[in-house]
Amino acid sequence: MDEDQEYSSMHAKQLEKKEAEMKALDTFFKEQLVQLEKRNLDRYKKTRKQFYDQATKSEALVKARNTESVCINLQSQILNCYKENREQTLQCSDLAKTYMQCIDAAKKCPVKRVTVVTARPLPL
Repeated sequence: MDEDQEYSSMHAKQLEKKEAEMKALDTFFKEQLVQLEKRNLDRYKKTRKQFYDQATKSEALVKARNTESVCINLQSQILNCYKENREQTLQCSDLAKTYMQCIDAAKKCPVKRVTVVTARPLPL
């Protein structure tokens, strides 16, 4: 064999050795990737289950609120008063005061939670 053939043969063996190393590394990293994906999926499932379990517990702890509208009659009266007295809204001040007292009294009532329902914001 001449020198060029020995050199080519030596490089071919080095390339084969490097290819074998690369294949081994490729296989190793693919296996690592599969394991990481499996661990990630397991953690995701576990975390998801914990989240839904805690959400269910939290929902059970939070009581549903029963709300009732209050002062509906006064509300409609004051709205009508403001409509009828657009230029003289002070004409509705006594009614507005009574309405606010009704709302304040309803807020203080410990038995019920109160939601004040308004069709639109009341003018000041």
